[in-house]
Amino acid sequence: IKWVVDGWKTHLAPAYALCVFIPLIDLDDETGYTQFWPGSHQSRGLAGFGPVAQITESTWNGKCNAGDAIWYDYRTMHRGMQNCKKLRPVLQILFKRKWYAETRNYGTVGITEAKRDTLSECSQNNATGAA
Repeated sequence: IKWVVDGWKTHLAPAYALCVFIPLIDLDDETGYTQFWPGSHQSRGLAGFGPVAQITESTWNGKCNAGDAIWYDYRTMHRGMQNCKKLRPVLQILFKRKWYAETRNYGTVGITEAKRDTLSECSQNNATGAA
């Protein structure tokens, strides 16, 4: 599962956005959750080295109850852990500086269409034994 950084990816920038997400269901191994690499926002040189976080056991698993809130600096490396069992509805809010415009992460496909495509891919992977 690929590690990502939201927002700017090519240079270290001062803090410009915080993201909060609030799951509408419990997030656990069955539903999937977001895994974070705390502190990774402090060095752009870590981009592409997400697997190091696992090897050094420096990840934090965002397993939580419905209604809990998880805040993170928008530059923090993170990844969504796989879920093929059911939808994972999450309310996500971005608090940003006035000059920052988010244009890369949310696309133009409606949520129901995107989730249907994702679950379809998971079903195909499970049928073929692919990860």
